[in-house]
Amino acid sequence: MIRLLLVLCALSFVPKPQAAPRFVAMDLYADTGGKPLAAWQIELTCDPSQATIVGVEGSGAQGPYYDPAALQGGRIILASFSTDAALPAGRVLVARVHLQETGSPVYTPTLMAAAAPGGERLDLKIDLVRAGGK
Repeated sequence: MIRLLLVLCALSFVPKPQAAPRFVAMDLYADTGGKPLAAWQIELTCDPSQATIVGVEGSGAQGPYYDPAALQGGRIILASFSTDAALPAGRVLVARVHLQETGSPVYTPTLMAAAAPGGERLDLKIDLVRAGGK
């Protein structure tokens, strides 16, 4: 009986295998309801013990602005603006966020601000979807 107890105690100290990290990309969409999108700012949060933000890219020639130091904290604020005459409207891919997942994270995108040309406030519908439908 003592041997069994010792074996069970010893097994409790064996480290549990951790899940292998997975690299995924998430596409961040903003639906403008048909109005042109001149500027936007979106916060993306996740539990840093479940996922790490490792990179951000844009959908056009210039990606969104962000603080690279924020990549490790589980919270990043992305933003962009344009004074171009031809602005995107409708469902717009605004960013692709690259992540390293170690668990089953929950991602929370939050609209902070958005505007049409001239400064008219926009209430965007934000979608975050796994790139490639994975």
